Amino acid sequence: MTASFEHAEPLGRVARKRIRRINEILRVAAEVLSEKGYAGTSLEEVADRLDLAKTSLYHYFDSKEALFSACLGTPAEELISRLTAIARGDGSPRERLRRLMVEQVRFTVYDNAELSRLFLQHLDWPESITRQLHQWHDRHDTIFKQVIEEGMADGDFVLADATVARQCLLGALSFVPFWGYKSDGRYSVDELVEVVADTVLPLLGGPDGAI
Repeated sequence: MTASFEHAEPLGRVARKRIRRINEILRVAAEVLSEKGYAGTSLEEVADRLDLAKTSLYHYFDSKEALFSACLGTPAEELISRLTAIARGDGSPRERLRRLMVEQVRFTVYDNAELSRLFLQHLDWPESITRQLHQWHDRHDTIFKQVIEEGMADGDFVLADATVARQCLLGALSFVPFWGYKSDGRYSVDELVEVVADTVLPLLGGPDGAI
């Protein structure tokens, strides 16, 4: 799976073809970045792997930085949108936190695996992209922070330190794309997301204080 672009109105054939091409460009660019890092990746190599002329690539992205910013921003914005809807939805803080965890794991191991892994890697990004990364991380972490703090106030979670608990939780979720899902593994995607949530959620304790 690759990036997705949401539109309120039905798209015509030309627009759909353009979106498919952009998705493919982002997927291939993410592959090259993962292998060679930002400094070692050129638009020429991305274009070669796509069997495109470099000038054709400029029809979609006018610079290397714009292309690789999109590689990061596309999954970040989509995931933040999905998680925000869950955090604002119905259910107790504990129920919503579990749904947040399930959604994040599903998104990063299946719905948008290639670009999500790129977002989680520590690569040699230029300063402008690094600033964007910090902003996306902050917005993402705030969603979990607010639900956890609400749960603490309601007695859903019993924690010695909410910040430490959140970082441990997010750290566990962030590594699932690197180890958790194999097409021939023990778990299907549906099973994996449930197992991860059921394993990590108890670390936040409960009304009886049990960890």
